Amino acid sequence: MAVASTVSEIQSASATTKAESTKKDSDLGKDEFLKLLTTQLQYQDPTQPMSNTEMVAQLAQFSALEQMEDVNTNLTTMITGQGTALETSAANLVGKTAVYSGEEVNLTQGSTATVSATLDSAASNVSVVFKDSDGNTVRTIGEGACASGANTFTWDGLDDNGNELETGTYSVTVSATDSSGSSITVTQKTSATITGVVFDNGTPEFVAGGSTLQLSDISEIDE
Repeated sequence: MAVASTVSEIQSASATTKAESTKKDSDLGKDEFLKLLTTQLQYQDPTQPMSNTEMVAQLAQFSALEQMEDVNTNLTTMITGQGTALETSAANLVGKTAVYSGEEVNLTQGSTATVSATLDSAASNVSVVFKDSDGNTVRTIGEGACASGANTFTWDGLDDNGNELETGTYSVTVSATDSSGSSITVTQKTSATITGVVFDNGTPEFVAGGSTLQLSDISEIDE
């Protein structure tokens, strides 16, 4: 048997095996490895058979490959289990209140709404302005002096004329100045009930107040 022909047939078998492997997985599996080894034995040169040392080395490679596939299977099972646990934990947050950075507040007609803001320093005067979806100012509340750090402001849901406003999403701006009239940095936060959870490539995202939030966006979760 010509050596060139033997090499050609082995290469052909290898190519076929590789193509089949690519369809199933991008890596060479143990079944494909055995096909290659069997083909190599079938077409070896009778005058120069595979040495025992080479045979043992290839079998050792096969054994190592099989063990690696077993490890991969176990890891896949563990990851699947972790993903299921994550989905369950995320689903349990539905119905709870998420606090996150934002400049909007959701108002239910006849109810109050809460606005949270963190001041970099103590303020002599704090003003909270609410606007509707058209950008019209509907309510301005003067909160007076406030301490540095986290502060919470309550809106009664009325406009500047004392009329009850409709259910909807309103923008809110909290501004603060010190005793000299200089502006103070304000970090606003809003809160909304988590109404749903969606998964993007296994990462949970929470639907709250018309926004889609990642866990890193949420600073606090309340009952």
